[in-house]
Amino acid sequence: MPSIADCIRNAVAGGEISQARADAATRVYDELEARYRTIMPEHAAQAAAAADLKTATARAARSRFHTVVNQLQSARRIRDLIEKADDPAVALRNLLEWSEGSGFAGESVVSLQNAYIRSVNGAIREVLRRTGRTLTGRSRDRALLTDVIRELHDQASGNATARDLAKAVRGQQRRMRQLFNAHGGDIGELSDFGVSHAHDAGRIRSAGRDAWKAEVIDRLDWSRIVDVTTGKPFASSPAARPNPAEANRFLDEVYSSIVTRGWDDRQPSFAVGGKALYNQRGEHRVLHFRDADAWLAYNDRFGTTNPFDAMVAGLHSMARDVALMRVLGPNPKLGLEYAVQVATRRAATAADEAMEGAVRRKAATARAMLAHIDGSANVPVAAGWAAFFGGTRKVLTSIQLGAALLSSTTDTVTLATAAQAVGMNGRNVLARSVRLMSSQASRETAARMGYVADTLAQTGAASARYLGDTFAPEITERLSDFTLRASGLSFWTDINRLAFQMEFAGYLAENAARPLDRIDEPLRRILEARGITAADWDKLRDPAAMFTAPDGQTFLAPNHWRGATSLPEAEAEQLATRLQMIVEEQLERAIPTTSVEGSAIVLGQAQPGTFQGELLRSTAMYKNFALSLTLNQYRRFMAQPTPLTRAAYAAKMSAGLLVMGALAVQLKEMAKGRDPRPMTEGKFWMAAAFQGGGLGIFGDFFAAEQSRAGGGIAETVAGPVVGLASDVVGSVASNVSRAVAGDDLLIGRDVANFLRYNTPVASSLWYERLAFDRLVADQVQDFLDPDARAQWRRAESRARREYGTQSWWERGQPAPARAPDLSNALRTQ
Repeated sequence: MPSIADCIRNAVAGGEISQARADAATRVYDELEARYRTIMPEHAAQAAAAADLKTATARAARSRFHTVVNQLQSARRIRDLIEKADDPAVALRNLLEWSEGSGFAGESVVSLQNAYIRSVNGAIREVLRRTGRTLTGRSRDRALLTDVIRELHDQASGNATARDLAKAVRGQQRRMRQLFNAHGGDIGELSDFGVSHAHDAGRIRSAGRDAWKAEVIDRLDWSRIVDVTTGKPFASSPAARPNPAEANRFLDEVYSSIVTRGWDDRQPSFAVGGKALYNQRGEHRVLHFRDADAWLAYNDRFGTTNPFDAMVAGLHSMARDVALMRVLGPNPKLGLEYAVQVATRRAATAADEAMEGAVRRKAATARAMLAHIDGSANVPVAAGWAAFFGGTRKVLTSIQLGAALLSSTTDTVTLATAAQAVGMNGRNVLARSVRLMSSQASRETAARMGYVADTLAQTGAASARYLGDTFAPEITERLSDFTLRASGLSFWTDINRLAFQMEFAGYLAENAARPLDRIDEPLRRILEARGITAADWDKLRDPAAMFTAPDGQTFLAPNHWRGATSLPEAEAEQLATRLQMIVEEQLERAIPTTSVEGSAIVLGQAQPGTFQGELLRSTAMYKNFALSLTLNQYRRFMAQPTPLTRAAYAAKMSAGLLVMGALAVQLKEMAKGRDPRPMTEGKFWMAAAFQGGGLGIFGDFFAAEQSRAGGGIAETVAGPVVGLASDVVGSVASNVSRAVAGDDLLIGRDVANFLRYNTPVASSLWYERLAFDRLVADQVQDFLDPDARAQWRRAESRARREYGTQSWWERGQPAPARAPDLSNALRTQ
């Protein structure tokens, strides 16, 4: 009877496998045989080793076949999209993030990711409402959250509410797993999967290999951890102990993988690099905990986040991965590179040098965009420095964006204009916003439709609108999030986004009585451009699947429709996701956030923890939002069908942003304790124009020589982090120079101004910062700076002379002497 070695040699000779695979199989067989010889006779050890090798190889082969088929299907779809696109370079970018007017007919990763996340949040809305974060960042019900985590680990909590909430979460875990597998993944179902875990590599490295292994070994369920060399669990039952040597080897591998971020078993090569997505979530070197209490204890010691964020982020990251695999295939990096090659070949065969140059540029942008989507661009090189600077940016957010709500008046313009662009009545959307703000019942109706506030599920959602994702300690995340919530900005953003989605769903329902070729023209163009056919529309407009509100109004809400339609589950999932993708794309034009393309343009692939990465992140801070607004509006302008409609759109948008920018400038003036500025001077309208375009910080320079944070134009261009460093270093250097020259020091003034401009929350929130300025900072300056009152009189005189305004709450006074003089806005200097 031939041995396994003979079989391997024959397979190589016959060309069935490569020598490299043969060598790897031989090594695994030798290891298994040696291990089994310690517990059984030689012939039995050989048979067992051969059987286990065969099982493990067959399983890998089946998984690989499924993956290859999906990759080929993705390649065929990508090739068709690129070759048929009006502009192959633009198509590369649109694979990642859709842009209006591009003519791109395919799906985009960002749109799909947002659609999936929206549907997940809607399905677990009660979990978010009952266990989510409070204003201070704590769970609304920590005991309930702990019980939910227990139920997710199949550990009975005795709490019926927790059991129901866990069922909702588990349902979405199952749904995302099935979608992941449908697009080439390989995740087996675990009834007690629990919650995804994020290891803190720094803590684990500090503890050391032996201490970490001692902490974790007894917390694991070894019967659910598969030994990749045998394809079998390390233990036969949850109570059984693994072989000490085998468990040691496995934990050594896990430790090395965590602290080296996976480079322990990767070799430098010319390949794109990184583990394919279909492999990442099917990886066997994963820790399955004995129960929820074991997971909670380990997470408290070696985790990077809290249980709520771990639970929700696990679902959101799966949504991202499903979107990546659906658009680019099981290995998204290879899928994007294939798209680049197809675009390059098309440009080269057309002998079009301009097209070739455009493809090269957009390919670089697309690679950077993918890095920002999959998170690789945000993996810190030096974790300590990345955390320091990321935390600093979060603290600065708390310091500087507490009055951002006053600047958000311009949202009403983009909201109404975006509604009109798709055929809706802009006034109806604004009216819906008012109803949602004032009525909890209206917000509950939105939640039942599947639309829940973003900030319920993501503590950094509000700051992400201006900053994008940042690598920062949790305490600084909580500080910035508290400021943005306490200021009302989070609520304002959530309400406006909910209003647009509800009105869009109502608008779809209004058109549902007609076939696709007879619905309103703007809506028909949008649906057809994004691949909705007449047959699709007929399925979507089924009256039985509509959502009916308590007031009798009907809505075609994709996430409600998914569960109400009689279509097969897979078809309903596909169609609902495509419709919600369209909603997400239009929503971004209504209430813009930081775009992936904007991040890629400004940051490239510069990583946190590097000099370049941190400098660019400081420079881009607050400006990415304005870039996204500009890109969205320019592309919508260019997408208008005729020169006349372009001119009308530009006039309407520009006028609206200018007027609302002017209102924002005046609101901020009054929040600073000054009368509204006269609106008859050029400086005012330049400030209003900048404010309307999302760059209000530059508009400050048309009112004074300093920005709102006290820095000059150079510091503002370089970004708040550089500005903060400049303030500190400049103050020290200035006083040293004065001391050398024998002049009076300005330490008291510098201390007071640092307090005035850099105190989180207190010096930031729009409704309290003036009181803090007058009752705290001014009093400190008055006590420490002998020249304080003279300086205040000079500043008041300059403001009256140059800007036509004066203080309604005078500097250094404990209370205002009068109300703001609103008539000053109409005064001629």
